[in-house]
Amino acid sequence: AEKAAPAKQALVVEALELADRALAADEACAPCHKWYAILLSDVGAFGGTTEKIKNSFRIAEHFEKAVALAPTDATSRHLLGVWCFEVAKLSWIEKKAAAALFAAPPQATYEQALDHFAAAEQMDPGFYPKNRLMLARTCQKLGRDGEAREWRARCLRSEARTPEDAETLEEAEKLKV
Repeated sequence: AEKAAPAKQALVVEALELADRALAADEACAPCHKWYAILLSDVGAFGGTTEKIKNSFRIAEHFEKAVALAPTDATSRHLLGVWCFEVAKLSWIEKKAAAALFAAPPQATYEQALDHFAAAEQMDPGFYPKNRLMLARTCQKLGRDGEAREWRARCLRSEARTPEDAETLEEAEKLKV
């Protein structure tokens, strides 16, 4: 796996450059914004904390543009929800570190994450088991355990159509609510 990391990084960087060119060709292309944000997030995984924080602002901006340009795209709403969830769960120390590097750290709440996950589910019910798992996790973070249990149960009733779906169902089995 370690040998594959440099090759993967090179492919992700190349894909990001192509997504950047696609956006230059059509700034109003929702899928271009969505994939640019996805790839920028992937590139950040290879960098340090400073790069991840710096990229997080741009990632949110591109997911928000994707949602604005394609308001019925459940996947873009889900991904914006994931971004909000990840930012909301930053520790106090991580937020202070981000504030030291930038004027203000990225801001998001679990309520915002829940709104995005719920909107995605309403647009395309059952489209993605991971969305239902994230609804369960977010409800749990908000102390809404009854709703968390219901979303976990809905997730577990989902069909695993991909290896990622199978992993999601395993995660849902382990989720304690």
